[in-house]
Formats: sequence, C-alpha cells, structure tokens
Amino acid sequence: MGQVTENASPHPHHVVQKPRKRTTPVEVADFTMLVKVPGQPEAIKAFTDDEAEEARKYAADTGGTVVPLPLPPPDGYTTDDAGNLIPLPPPTCAGMADGPQPEPGDVTG
Repeated sequence: MGQVTENASPHPHHVVQKPRKRTTPVEVADFTMLVKVPGQPEAIKAFTDDEAEEARKYAADTGGTVVPLPLPPPDGYTTDDAGNLIPLPPPTCAGMADGPQPEPGDVTG
C-alpha cells in the first residue's frame, strides 16, 4: 500500500472557520458585507450592518477591502425572484446581440 501524506490535499486552499461568538444570533441573510484580504482567502470575514465599524477596522488592520453583499452574479448568470443563481439564456445569434429592428418603409440594398 502507498503512503498517505497530509500535503496531498486536492484543495490546498480549503479553509474551515469556526463562527465567532456574537451577542445576538444572526442568520446568513443578516450579513451585509465581507472583508476580503488579498492573497489570504482564510482571512475573509462576514459582518452585519451593526458590525460595520468592526468591518472597517478589520479591513484597515489587514489591508483588506469591505465588499457589500449580496455580490452580483458572475458573468453569464442572473438570479430568479427567489434569489437563486441561474444561467442566462444564450444569445439568439452566436456571439451577437439582437440589433435594432428596421423601421417600416426602410429600403436596404
């Protein structure tokens, strides 16, 4: 049998954080901002509106950026009425958007 090493993780940047203690319970929908720290995915933290000052301080201390939530959908996606991520329909012509329609009576030639 082969030897198993701890460095053989298929996801070397996978990080699990334990939730911090808050004085009042919060739901995922309560988070209104993230602080992202460049090059440190493990340093991302989520904050509520009530924690905005704490978010700004954390960003300043770590060189991070406060990002408002919810994030916009990635390119090629939108959200439905329930907020679920769904792919956009493909363009009607490969690579081209629909252009303006000709006015009645226009002659092209």
